[in-house]
Amino acid sequence: MSQPIVQPPVPLVADEGPGRTAVGTTWSPALLPRSVTVERRLTNRALATWQAAPPGETAAAMAPFFDHSLVVADPAGRAVIESVGGPVAARFGLVAGLPLLRDPGLGEELVAACELVALQPMPIPFEASVNDPIGAQILVRGLALPLPLGDDPAALVQVVLSWREVLSKSAARRLQAELAQAFASLGPAQATAEPFPTRSANIDVIKITKNCR
Repeated sequence: MSQPIVQPPVPLVADEGPGRTAVGTTWSPALLPRSVTVERRLTNRALATWQAAPPGETAAAMAPFFDHSLVVADPAGRAVIESVGGPVAARFGLVAGLPLLRDPGLGEELVAACELVALQPMPIPFEASVNDPIGAQILVRGLALPLPLGDDPAALVQVVLSWREVLSKSAARRLQAELAQAFASLGPAQATAEPFPTRSANIDVIKITKNCR
């Protein structure tokens, strides 16, 4: 007898369509529009884990994603960073105990996502572009998830982040110039002996063979 196929959870999206229910109640994924999704596998796993977490155990279920996330307290007010994973802190300079700043780029996206989660406790996906001091550009995709505490369904917000770096045009040109300079400093390549030498067309093999008899 074949086993039934278990369908993966349908991602929740940030939309104001017909899938909404009252604050703090259960969402029906089948009713939610799929116009906005987060494609990164990390945030997809985080969303699936958040959906499957038993009531009252959401924070514990999301613990494996701590390294690539930050937890924000008072999301609709000061938006203070309660905790932040090591990779996130090192890459974006976020410090626990300090409020989020509405800086252009990632900062304003984080603040806006936290405010939306506080207004309507549901997963909020977002994207941001950050310029790196060395000339690279960081493309960030995140998912803000409500963490209930007591009677507040969104007392905390856990923001899971994934990112990748791409070179800007100026950085790419600089890298190309540095590579060209490095290859030029090596000098011309030295000639090496041919491991399988070819016979010259001027050699008469038949004549040489006859003379050897």
